[in-house]
Amino acid sequence: MKPFCPIPSKDGLPYIIAHRGLSVKFPENTLISFEKAANVLGVDMIELDVRLTKDGEVVVIHDHTLQRTTTGNGFVRNYLLREIKQLDAGSWFHPSFSDQRIPTLEEVLRLVGHKVWIDIELKSDFFCRKRNGILERKVLDIVQKCSMNNRVLFSSFDHDMLINIKKMQPEARVGILYNFPFDFGKTPSELAKKVDACVFVCSKREITYEMVRDAHKSSIAVYVYTLNSISSVKRVMEYGVDGIMSDNADEILNVIRQEKITFVKN
Repeated sequence: MKPFCPIPSKDGLPYIIAHRGLSVKFPENTLISFEKAANVLGVDMIELDVRLTKDGEVVVIHDHTLQRTTTGNGFVRNYLLREIKQLDAGSWFHPSFSDQRIPTLEEVLRLVGHKVWIDIELKSDFFCRKRNGILERKVLDIVQKCSMNNRVLFSSFDHDMLINIKKMQPEARVGILYNFPFDFGKTPSELAKKVDACVFVCSKREITYEMVRDAHKSSIAVYVYTLNSISSVKRVMEYGVDGIMSDNADEILNVIRQEKITFVKN
C-alpha cells in the first residue's frame, strides 16, 4: 500500500475515514468492525483509540472506563491485558458479537494495516496521567514492529503527546485535534505549528470555511468528525475539507459517489 499522504489528490473527493471501524453496524473498536471497514472499496483510513493496560500493553478502546462497551467495570488502566482479554466487547451492541474482545494495537495493525491507513488517536487521562511519553513510545514501537511507519497518522487532543511523538520520531505524521475549551480563538495554522502537525482535526459543529482556508494556506489538511448524514457531508465538502470521519463510512461513500459532489479546493 502507498504511503500516507495527508492531502488527497485532486480527484474531487476527500478521504473517507471509518470512525472506530464501521461502528454503526459493528461494535466500535473491535476487530470485526475494523476488518469490515477495511474491506469496503473506497475507505481510505480507519480511526481508532489507544490506551495502556495496568501492565503497559497498548489496547484499542475509546473510553477510560470499561462499562459502556464491555462486560467489565472500572478503569482500563487498572486491568492486566489477560484480564482485559476475558471481557466481552460486543454483546452491548448485539448478542451475536459476544465473541469480540478488546484488541491490542498490534492485532489491529496486523489485521488491516496492509489494506488501509490508520489514524491512531492517543488517549490521556487528565486526572491520572501516565509517566510522560510512555504511551507514545510504546505506540511508536508497535508501529515500527508492524512496518507501518509510513502508513500511520498519530492524533490526540493532548497536544503534549504529539510533541513527544515528534521528538521521538521527527518524520512521524501527526494530526492535532481541536480542543475547544483550550484552543478557542486559535487558528488551525497556529495550532498545527505548535506540534508540527500536517493535519488539523475538528468536529462538524466546530468547522468553518475560515478554518479550512487558513489551514490550506499553510498546506495543512483538514479532517472532520463525525459525519453520518447526507446533509452534514454535503456541507463540509462545500468547505473543501480533506477527510471525512464517519461511523457509517460505507454508506457515506455511496452517497458521495451517487451525488457526484464537487470537492472544492481552496
